[in-house]
Order: sequence, then structure tokens, then C-alpha cells
Amino acid sequence: MTVNFIFNSMFTTYMNKKDGTIDLVIIGSGLTGLSAAIAAYSKNPDLKVKLFGIPYDTNTAKKGTIDTIPGIESVVGVDYIVQILGQIEKFNNEYISSFSSSEEQNDNLEMKEKRIEIEEEKISKIKKEEENFVLVTEEGETIRAKAVILAYDLPELKGAIKGEEEFESQGLSYCAICDGALFRGKKVCIIGKDNFAARGALFLRKYCRKVTVICPSSTLDIDKRFMKKLEKSPNVKIKYGINLSKVEVIGTQFVTGIKFVEDGEEKELSVNAVFIELKDKPDFSMLKELDIKINEEGFLVTNSNKETTIPGIFAAGVITGEEDYCAILMGEGYKAGINAVNYINKK
Repeated sequence: MTVNFIFNSMFTTYMNKKDGTIDLVIIGSGLTGLSAAIAAYSKNPDLKVKLFGIPYDTNTAKKGTIDTIPGIESVVGVDYIVQILGQIEKFNNEYISSFSSSEEQNDNLEMKEKRIEIEEEKISKIKKEEENFVLVTEEGETIRAKAVILAYDLPELKGAIKGEEEFESQGLSYCAICDGALFRGKKVCIIGKDNFAARGALFLRKYCRKVTVICPSSTLDIDKRFMKKLEKSPNVKIKYGINLSKVEVIGTQFVTGIKFVEDGEEKELSVNAVFIELKDKPDFSMLKELDIKINEEGFLVTNSNKETTIPGIFAAGVITGEEDYCAILMGEGYKAGINAVNYINKK
């Protein structure tokens, strides 16, 4: 039975390579997508898995210090992504070495090919074709897959603030963690709410002379532990209930300040940089040719196995409405990965 399983796995690998079909495509290379890939490999290392996305341009990579992952006291988001990528590379090498005893077999079946690959391309379209799925990249490349996992992040909300386009990269940034240290000793402003804005403000307070948080609602809606840290930060000031439609970034060649309305009075704040930490609803334009269910809040609907209303397409993480906590994202990805492999194995 074991011999048959090994032969079948090898034959499947060969046939997939021959017709160009990939077993599992994961769209999104952040914590959820990487966890799904690791889960798929652990379930069946003979399957070919390909992720699409830039790991260092994901929400987890931009989080700064993370101290709520069980078993890890503290880690910087981008460093955590680096560790996971190293783990995946180890799995790839482990797979290759497991076939090193037969050089002829390696040459014939091309077993030296990595089992988990990451492509920094974007997928523009997904459609169903007989039993498989056809994915088209923005470059026009066509990929066929037996199953798909959607695990990408929420995009930045752009265009909500007047002056954004004019001053982007001229003192206006969409990532406080990425660019905050460039404004050491300066006065800065962060526009947003939720834990992303809180993490950004806590990061900026270490480098900047003064940090003003412009919040569009009556509360930041953040974890209490973040709120306590912000309240104890003398160089952080929060302004609540600011109408974003009346906020304007101003300057000459670079940002010099922002205008906003507070308590019915127009005000101007002198700052050297503005960081916008606002998230948009998920972008499902790539799914427009599929009859896939999206709920009233704008998130993908899945069952307990993380499968969408299209059999063979799974979804996990924030695009299903889950909260952006590392442990949740890992569990979501792992569950989607395991169930996607179960689906492929049944086929």
C-alpha cells in the first residue's frame, strides 16, 4: 500500500508537470497564505503549491513589534515573515533531498523543483474550466490549478483624503512602520483607527517629537492594552470624530501640515509627515467571472472548512471578515490549507 501511494504521488507529480497544472494556488503571501502553504506541505509534500504576492508588502510585515503570538515573546513583523520564508525553504530542500538517492528518477520527474514557490505577480482573473481553475496574471500568463486559496490582505483605502495623490512619497505614506523612522525628531500625523493605527502611533512615538492621531470616529476601536500605552505617551495626542472629507494635506514640494475641522472650527496643524492607516473593503475584481457569494459586509462567505460557495476555492483571513490577529490568521490559513489538500486528494 505504501509502495502504491509513493508511485501514485510520483505519477501525479509527473502528469501535473506535463500538462502544466499546479495542484494548489494560494493568492496572498502574508501570514495566512504562508500558513496555508505550510499546512498543505505537511499534509502532502508531493503536491505542487504556488503562492502569488510579495511577502514583505503584507500586513504582518508592516506590523512592527508583535508580542501576542503564543510561544514567541516578541518579534518584529518583517522578521517573522523572514523566519517563515526560511522555514518554507527548509521544506523545499527537505523534499529535494528525500529523492536524492535516485539521480535518474530526479532527472526524469524533475523532483528537484521546489514544492512551494512564491511569485511576486498579481492575479487579475480566475475562472472555472471543466474540473480545474484558470488564473490569469496581470502580465497575461495563464495558470491552471486544481484548487485555489484566497488569502490576501485588505488594501489601503486611498483617495479619502484631499492632497493624497499630490504628496504621496513627498511626506505622505501609507505605512508608519515602514517610513516613520525617516522623520526622527519631527512632528507627524497619523490618520486612521483600529489596531493598525494604534501600532503605527506606538511606533512613531519612539522616533518623532509629536504624534497626532486623527480618528474619524468617536473611538479608536483598538485593544485596551494599546489604548493604555497611548494614554501614557506624552508625545501622542488623539483627535476624535474628525470628518475625513474635510481633511486636507497641505505643503509646497513636501508636506508641511494638514487642515481639518474640529468642533465646527477649521484648524491647521503643522507636521512634517502624514501617515494614512485606513483599510478598504476586499478587492474581489478577479472573481467577477465566478458566481461566488459575498456577504452584506463585503466579505467572502465560507463554510466550516473554509470553502467558498465555489467548490475548490477556499478563503481565509481578513477577506472573510476575520480579525487581524496573528494566531487567528495562522489558524485560518492552516485550516484552509488542510482542507484544500483534502479536496485535491478526493479528486
